Amino acid sequence: MSIPIAFIICTEPGRLEGQSLMLAASIRMFCGELKNTPIYSFHPRVGEPISKQTQQAFEALQVTHQQLPINREFHEYYLANKPLVCAYAEQNIDAEILVFLDSDKCFFCEPKEFLLPLNCNVKIRPEYGQGIGSTGVRDPQEWYWQKLYEALGVKRELFVETPIGNKRIRAYWNSGLVVVRRSAGIFTAWKENFEKVMRLDITPPQGIYFVEQSVLSVTLCASEERVEHLPPNYSYPLPLHNRLSKELQVKHWDNIISIHYFNLFFYNDWNEQIKKLNNFNINSEKYRWLCEEVVRLNMPRVSVLHRYMLVVRRMEQKLRNYNLDINLSSWIERMAKL
Repeated sequence: MSIPIAFIICTEPGRLEGQSLMLAASIRMFCGELKNTPIYSFHPRVGEPISKQTQQAFEALQVTHQQLPINREFHEYYLANKPLVCAYAEQNIDAEILVFLDSDKCFFCEPKEFLLPLNCNVKIRPEYGQGIGSTGVRDPQEWYWQKLYEALGVKRELFVETPIGNKRIRAYWNSGLVVVRRSAGIFTAWKENFEKVMRLDITPPQGIYFVEQSVLSVTLCASEERVEHLPPNYSYPLPLHNRLSKELQVKHWDNIISIHYFNLFFYNDWNEQIKKLNNFNINSEKYRWLCEEVVRLNMPRVSVLHRYMLVVRRMEQKLRNYNLDINLSSWIERMAKL
């Protein structure tokens, strides 16, 4: 007999271990009637296993972890893990509803929206900003989406509004939280389309990084499924709080279902960064629990300089598009070591 719902995550050695442990702990602590939902963790590439300490912590949290060589062909592209793991789960886990979660998530309330109504097979959040998305025919990134539409047989045009800036763009959803009805076969279609696009070498203007996410979006456009959006307090992009449209900003920790924190807790100044969020009340037991977990799991590992270096490198990459090769980041690195 199938179970009603299961959570799917990817865990590989390194910082994903602490993230996955905090995610699992938050589910067990805060998810109400869904707190005992089975959690399946996958390490989909060949290599060193996760630490014994993490394996033991998973056992205590009743997380089923497997290292399976699912991602061989695209081993160097770690985001390929997502569609490949999701398809494997769809074909091997006997649950009515599957929820894929990036590890940089944390729950604080019961996610009741995960229990899909009978007339709905998928719920998801729009991508936060435009990114590699296209506003339409005059957008410089339109060619990429047209290539995907042609390759994957899209017949209908869908648009979404971004939470940052309220931009109307071609349907582009965030792949870090995806809720599907297993019988609809959405994850398997995602995998097959991802493999096709990778072999055709269709990549966004900025490089390979968001191929898996854009392919999921186009897969949903190509299907006949009615895509429903999870509310804004699901996978709330905490570090982007100040940039979100005012009507979408959550003001209090206790009104959040789950957060998406990206690299926030990777840096030593994470607590100071949270306190910079405008009109955001952090006077909550849930926030204190989060702080204790971040410290307990030794998640901050990098100085603030690293974050600034990433900003400089993104600027350098943009300048190269105009044939300006400025390598300021290497100079800063050398000086910092002095």
